[in-house]
Amino acid sequence: MRPTPLVTLTCLLCAAAPTVFAQAAAPLSPIAPTPATPPAPIALFNGRNFDGLHVYVEKAGSDPATAWKIEDNMLRCLGVGRGYVRTELAYADYHLSLEWRWPKNAGNSGVMLNIVGPDLIWPKGIEAQLQTNHSGDFASFGDARSREEIVSRNPRGVSTGRLVHPGPSVEKPMGEWNRYDIIVSGDTITLTVNGVELNRMTGVLPSGGMILFQAEGTPIDFRNILLTPLPPAKNLYAPMPPETTTVK
Repeated sequence: MRPTPLVTLTCLLCAAAPTVFAQAAAPLSPIAPTPATPPAPIALFNGRNFDGLHVYVEKAGSDPATAWKIEDNMLRCLGVGRGYVRTELAYADYHLSLEWRWPKNAGNSGVMLNIVGPDLIWPKGIEAQLQTNHSGDFASFGDARSREEIVSRNPRGVSTGRLVHPGPSVEKPMGEWNRYDIIVSGDTITLTVNGVELNRMTGVLPSGGMILFQAEGTPIDFRNILLTPLPPAKNLYAPMPPETTTVK
C-alpha cells in the first residue's frame, strides 16, 4: 500500500451579495468511505537501499556513506559525525514499530517524530529518546510542544522541553535487540519499549510530519522499521451541524 502524505485542505469561499440569505442551502450528505480491509504495514526502510529516505549530515559536503551503511537488512549508523536519515513523506495517525541495538558501546540517538520545516541538525519536532537507559523519554525541539513536558533547555541549549518516563529502564543488555512501539494518534504520542508502555504526551504540536533516525556520534543499528496507518483522529466525514442562525 502506497503511503499517503499529509494533505492540507483548503476551503473555497463562495462570493455572495451583502444581503440576508433567503434560505440556507440544503447541506450535502457526506460520502462515507467504502469499508476496506485494515491497511498493511509500510516498510519505511526496505533493507536494500535508501529509497523513500533522505540522508542529512551536519557538515556540508560530507559523504553520507561515511555516516550510514546498509548491511544485512540493517540501517547502520557508523558513529561518524551527526545527522539523520528521515522519511521523504510526512505521516500522521500511525503505529511505528522498529528494533535497535548498540553494537559496540552505550550511546545516544533518537527517533524524531512530527518533523516539519527545513533540514537542521535539531529540526522542529518531538524525539522519542534512544540514549542508553533513557529510551521512553521525550524531548522537544524548536517550538514543538505538549501539555505534559517540562519546558527548559538542556545544558547545551538544544532541546526546549522534556518528559522523563517514570521507573527504571526496560532495555536489554548491550548488543541485544530492543523494540520500540510508537503510537501517534491525533495529538497524542505513546511510547512502549520491549512491550512495556513507558510514556505518553498529549496536546502535541505539530501532530504530524516526517520521521527520522538520529546519528549522534555512536554506532547504532536499526531494522524492521514498519509503519501501520491508523484511522484518522479527525473524522473528515462528520455531518455538518444544523443551521441555527440566519447569515447576514
